[in-house]
Amino acid sequence: MDREITIVEDKVLKLKNVLSKELVSGDPAETQKSAHMFETYIRSKGLEPYGPMIIKTSVTFEDGRPRERKEIMVQIRDVPKKVEPPYAFTELLRVENCLLARYRGDTFNLPMAYGKMQVYAFEKEMDIAGETYTIVVEQNENSILADVFTVVRS
Repeated sequence: MDREITIVEDKVLKLKNVLSKELVSGDPAETQKSAHMFETYIRSKGLEPYGPMIIKTSVTFEDGRPRERKEIMVQIRDVPKKVEPPYAFTELLRVENCLLARYRGDTFNLPMAYGKMQVYAFEKEMDIAGETYTIVVEQNENSILADVFTVVRS
Protein backbone atom coordinates (compact mmCIF):
# COMPACT_ATOMS: atom_id res chain seq x y z
CA MET A 1 0.00 0.00 0.00
CA ASP A 2 1.28 3.46 -0.94
CA ARG A 3 1.56 5.98 1.87
CA GLU A 4 1.81 9.66 1.14
CA ILE A 5 0.79 13.10 2.37
CA THR A 6 1.13 15.95 -0.11
CA ILE A 7 0.65 19.58 0.97
CA VAL A 8 -0.48 22.30 -1.46
CA GLU A 9 -0.94 26.00 -0.60
CA ASP A 10 -3.55 28.56 -1.65
CA LYS A 11 -6.33 26.16 -2.62
CA VAL A 12 -10.04 26.99 -2.87
CA LEU A 13 -12.76 24.62 -1.70
CA LYS A 14 -15.95 25.24 -3.67
CA LEU A 15 -19.12 23.29 -2.91
CA LYS A 16 -22.56 23.77 -4.48
CA ASN A 17 -25.97 22.90 -3.03
CA VAL A 18 -24.66 21.80 0.34
CA LEU A 19 -26.98 20.08 2.78
CA SER A 20 -25.54 19.96 6.29
CA LYS A 21 -26.24 18.94 9.87
CA GLU A 22 -24.27 19.64 13.02
CA LEU A 23 -23.04 16.56 14.86
CA VAL A 24 -23.96 16.77 18.52
CA SER A 25 -21.54 14.19 19.88
CA GLY A 26 -17.93 13.34 19.09
CA ASP A 27 -18.64 9.69 19.85
CA PRO A 28 -17.91 7.57 16.73
CA ALA A 29 -21.05 5.45 17.25
CA GLU A 30 -23.20 8.61 17.45
CA THR A 31 -21.46 10.02 14.38
CA GLN A 32 -22.24 6.82 12.47
CA LYS A 33 -25.87 7.00 13.61
CA SER A 34 -26.11 10.68 12.58
CA ALA A 35 -24.62 9.90 9.16
CA HIS A 36 -27.21 7.15 8.65
CA MET A 37 -30.04 9.49 9.70
CA PHE A 38 -28.64 12.14 7.36
CA GLU A 39 -28.69 9.70 4.42
CA THR A 40 -32.25 8.67 5.33
CA TYR A 41 -33.35 12.31 5.40
CA ILE A 42 -31.84 12.90 1.94
CA ARG A 43 -33.67 9.87 0.50
CA SER A 44 -36.96 10.78 2.19
CA LYS A 45 -36.88 14.20 0.52
CA GLY A 46 -36.15 12.66 -2.89
CA LEU A 47 -32.79 14.43 -3.09
CA GLU A 48 -29.87 13.05 -5.03
CA PRO A 49 -26.44 13.44 -3.45
CA TYR A 50 -23.28 13.68 -5.50
CA GLY A 51 -19.71 13.53 -4.42
CA PRO A 52 -18.42 12.20 -1.13
CA MET A 53 -19.57 13.10 2.36
CA ILE A 54 -17.65 15.97 3.96
CA ILE A 55 -16.89 16.51 7.64
CA LYS A 56 -16.32 20.11 8.71
CA THR A 57 -14.52 20.59 12.01
CA SER A 58 -14.14 23.97 13.65
CA VAL A 59 -12.94 25.19 17.01
CA THR A 60 -14.76 28.01 18.77
CA PHE A 61 -14.22 29.49 22.19
CA GLU A 62 -17.06 29.57 24.70
CA ASP A 63 -16.44 30.99 28.17
CA GLY A 64 -12.72 31.01 27.37
CA ARG A 65 -12.65 27.29 26.62
CA PRO A 66 -12.13 25.70 23.21
CA ARG A 67 -15.11 23.77 21.86
CA GLU A 68 -14.87 21.52 18.83
CA ARG A 69 -17.86 21.53 16.49
CA LYS A 70 -18.42 19.00 13.74
CA GLU A 71 -20.78 19.18 10.84
CA ILE A 72 -21.63 16.55 8.25
CA MET A 73 -22.14 17.86 4.71
CA VAL A 74 -23.06 16.55 1.29
CA GLN A 75 -23.64 18.18 -2.07
CA ILE A 76 -27.02 17.52 -3.68
CA ARG A 77 -28.02 17.86 -7.32
CA ASP A 78 -31.07 20.13 -6.90
CA VAL A 79 -32.13 22.90 -4.57
CA PRO A 80 -34.59 21.44 -2.02
CA LYS A 81 -38.01 23.05 -1.68
CA LYS A 82 -37.80 23.07 2.11
CA VAL A 83 -35.18 22.05 4.67
CA GLU A 84 -36.26 21.39 8.25
CA PRO A 85 -34.03 21.90 11.30
CA PRO A 86 -31.61 20.48 12.34
CA TYR A 87 -30.63 20.38 8.65
CA ALA A 88 -29.40 23.45 6.77
CA PHE A 89 -28.88 24.29 3.12
CA THR A 90 -26.22 26.50 1.52
CA GLU A 91 -26.39 27.17 -2.21
CA LEU A 92 -22.69 27.98 -2.58
CA LEU A 93 -19.89 27.42 -0.09
CA ARG A 94 -16.57 28.91 -1.16
CA VAL A 95 -13.62 28.67 1.21
CA GLU A 96 -10.50 30.45 0.00
CA ASN A 97 -6.89 30.51 1.12
CA CYS A 98 -6.68 26.90 2.25
CA LEU A 99 -3.87 24.46 2.77
CA LEU A 100 -4.70 21.11 1.20
CA ALA A 101 -3.29 17.84 2.48
CA ARG A 102 -3.93 14.91 0.16
CA TYR A 103 -3.58 11.79 2.28
CA ARG A 104 -3.18 8.28 0.94
CA GLY A 105 -2.66 5.41 3.35
CA ASP A 106 -4.05 3.44 6.24
CA THR A 107 -7.38 4.76 7.50
CA PHE A 108 -6.17 4.86 11.10
CA ASN A 109 -3.29 7.16 10.20
CA LEU A 110 -5.44 9.93 8.69
CA PRO A 111 -4.74 12.19 11.73
CA MET A 112 -1.14 12.36 10.46
CA ALA A 113 -2.39 14.57 7.59
CA TYR A 114 -3.67 17.11 10.13
CA GLY A 115 -0.37 16.95 11.99
CA LYS A 116 1.68 17.42 8.83
CA MET A 117 -0.43 20.46 7.89
CA GLN A 118 0.16 21.98 11.31
CA VAL A 119 3.91 21.46 11.05
CA TYR A 120 3.94 22.82 7.48
CA ALA A 121 2.00 25.94 8.58
CA PHE A 122 4.33 26.42 11.55
CA GLU A 123 7.44 26.18 9.36
CA LYS A 124 5.98 28.59 6.77
CA GLU A 125 4.77 30.98 9.52
CA MET A 126 1.13 30.57 8.51
CA ASP A 127 -1.74 31.04 10.93
CA ILE A 128 -4.31 28.23 10.73
CA ALA A 129 -7.86 29.37 11.50
CA GLY A 130 -9.03 26.16 13.20
CA GLU A 131 -11.51 25.16 10.49
CA THR A 132 -11.02 21.99 8.43
CA TYR A 133 -12.99 20.13 5.78
CA THR A 134 -12.25 16.42 5.36
CA ILE A 135 -13.39 14.82 2.11
CA VAL A 136 -13.01 11.06 1.75
CA VAL A 137 -12.35 10.60 -1.97
CA GLU A 138 -11.85 6.82 -1.94
CA GLN A 139 -11.95 4.21 0.79
CA ASN A 140 -11.68 0.47 1.05
CA GLU A 141 -11.32 -1.78 4.08
CA ASN A 142 -7.63 -0.96 4.68
CA SER A 143 -6.82 2.34 3.00
CA ILE A 144 -8.17 5.78 2.30
CA LEU A 145 -7.61 8.67 -0.09
CA ALA A 146 -8.74 11.90 1.57
CA ASP A 147 -8.40 15.60 0.92
CA VAL A 148 -8.15 17.74 4.03
CA PHE A 149 -8.59 21.49 3.60
CA THR A 150 -7.71 23.85 6.42
CA VAL A 151 -8.31 27.58 6.36
CA VAL A 152 -5.29 29.87 6.66
CA ARG A 153 -5.80 33.36 8.09
CA SER A 154 -4.55 36.15 5.86
